[in-house]
Amino acid sequence: MSSRIILLGATGYTGDLILKALIRKGVRPTVAGRNPTALEALARRSGGLDHLTVDAATPSRARWWCRLYRARTNPTSPLESM
Repeated sequence: MSSRIILLGATGYTGDLILKALIRKGVRPTVAGRNPTALEALARRSGGLDHLTVDAATPSRARWWCRLYRARTNPTSPLESM
């Protein structure tokens, strides 16, 4: 992965809005979520972004990724309480 930004929940409504805003600013995040098929399609449609399967329902794994990327979460995210 070349990006230091992971967009978790990228295939959802809010994730889509954030992804479009990032791309408009020239940022190429790694898109992440729990559905590998949807992520691969989104990554391809978005110009070949890196993609990563991460399930926030597995808190220890999600925390690991957040620490690796020094993540900041959206206050509405379930990761905010981790």
